Amino acid sequence: MAAWSSHERLAQDAAATRTAKHDMSLHLIYIGPSADLAPAASLRTLADAGALFVPSDLETDLLELIAGASTPNGIDGQVRPTGHEADPGGSGSLSIENFVEWATAHANTGVVFCVAGRHGPEMARDIQTQAEHAGVEVILTPSGSAFADALIGQDLVALRDIIAILRQQCPWDRVQTAPDIISYTIEEVYELADTIADGDLIGMHGELGDLLMQVYFLAQLLEEQRRGDVGTVAEEIEAKLIRRHAHIFGEAVAETAAEVRGVWERVKREQEGRQGVFHDVPHALPALLLARKLQERAAAVGFDWDTVEEAFPKIAEEHGELAEVLGLQSLHPAPSERASSTEAGSPREVRLLHEVGDLLFAVINVARKAGVDPELALREAARRFRQRVSAAVELAQREGKDWSTLELAEQEVYYQRAKASESS
Repeated sequence: MAAWSSHERLAQDAAATRTAKHDMSLHLIYIGPSADLAPAASLRTLADAGALFVPSDLETDLLELIAGASTPNGIDGQVRPTGHEADPGGSGSLSIENFVEWATAHANTGVVFCVAGRHGPEMARDIQTQAEHAGVEVILTPSGSAFADALIGQDLVALRDIIAILRQQCPWDRVQTAPDIISYTIEEVYELADTIADGDLIGMHGELGDLLMQVYFLAQLLEEQRRGDVGTVAEEIEAKLIRRHAHIFGEAVAETAAEVRGVWERVKREQEGRQGVFHDVPHALPALLLARKLQERAAAVGFDWDTVEEAFPKIAEEHGELAEVLGLQSLHPAPSERASSTEAGSPREVRLLHEVGDLLFAVINVARKAGVDPELALREAARRFRQRVSAAVELAQREGKDWSTLELAEQEVYYQRAKASESS
């Protein structure tokens, strides 16, 4: 309470000596991570600030810069970053929650918080969130999207700096190469896909961070070899996005998703010099993605069904040909002429491989025409299967049975019970 009372007195003094024109509840002014990067426009704004607060962990030179810019009023108090304990020495810093509460109670003093130092962006977001919940108006400098841009830019540069430090000082990070790292990158993509399939937005946020770290690490390797850096990587993809979206940034016209794809393919051929229907499709792509990518490229030059209804019968055709190879003609009594004529003399293993592949390829094509990502659809089916089998095992255990030792028919009963419970 002593720390709180000291800030109460500061606010009262500020209110008594500063003009009544400060009618906003809270003003966030972006200063930046260090004294040499502070925007001149933001520093000029401080000269007219009301009750002025700064993060409690600022470097001395940044603190002195802010104090000098806010003359004659000076700094009135400090706010602790989230997770930081109060200074046992009694500096009187406020938590973010208490600061927002305090600012709400003293709107007429024109409360200002300097978004400065390493924790500035995190603190700004926390203050904005709590102010929104409290119904407090927040004024931003710079205004509009420029404020958010400043926070994002500082965070991204900080990540780049951390990666550079790890490359210099961590024994493990120091010896990694791009071939070493790429397997981790692929793993992170799959972990991200899991969170998306689960609809887990919190998990998605974390996995995006893990994937971003991979991008920055690989860009750091480029920088060390003088082949670019994360900035040139961003610059190149920006140029590509603008070039391929000529219907937005240029003269091309595209009103539908299909027309947009047509624009993309023309740009690739005419401006980027890519030749052939299947130009630059990586052979190492996962099979589902490879199949869909090849189908999309063929569709871009007109080799495609017009509708999903036209594509769908191909599944039945390939199903029949697979049934023939398996000797299950009773499931499809009229095998196609194509299967009988083209591969009748092939070894059974080869024909089986081909027909299973053709059936999968046909299903992927239908999924594509229906606007369904086959990778996500299959992952979701696998997730449901795992969940249902696990639930069936639990149901059997509750009844004193070991599901793994049951006959298939009884296992299926428990599986169907687990499946039915999903909608109950």
